[in-house]
Amino acid sequence: MIPSLLSLTRRYGSLVKFAAVGGAASVVHGSISWIFYYHVLCGCTVLSTLAGYGGGWLASYLGNRLWSFREQAKKTTVAGSALRFALSQLAAMCVLLASTWAFQRFIILYFRWYIITNDLTLTSELEKFSAGASYPPALILGMAAAAVCSFAVMKLYVFRSTTRTLR
Repeated sequence: MIPSLLSLTRRYGSLVKFAAVGGAASVVHGSISWIFYYHVLCGCTVLSTLAGYGGGWLASYLGNRLWSFREQAKKTTVAGSALRFALSQLAAMCVLLASTWAFQRFIILYFRWYIITNDLTLTSELEKFSAGASYPPALILGMAAAAVCSFAVMKLYVFRSTTRTLR
């Protein structure tokens, strides 16, 4: 197991490291989002997702700068890469918020369809349940969409050298 993981890391380098850092940042993001959605903000999808994103943001920048893209990052200043990282994360945050919101609405529609097609009564308790139960899978799907966006932007923009060579 360990030798194959090391082989994958050598072969696919930054992608495997990015996935590991992303996994850790996602745990931070998801935990904070969960706490805010269910205990602090009582069902506010956008604000809870933003709160979690802030915590995951710091873990992601540090992990990617110090490990995933370390060789590329050596050629960039902290200020330059931090500014590009912030811009890239604004784009990823927009993807995250839009997709989490859309996925949650889609899942809620599925709950409503299920209730109607099974001749159940749509009560306020079922409405509340469908909103609460739909957030975790919507957040996970939104985080996956944002991760794809984030990897591409970090690889191509954030940790690239700012010096240009003449050909």
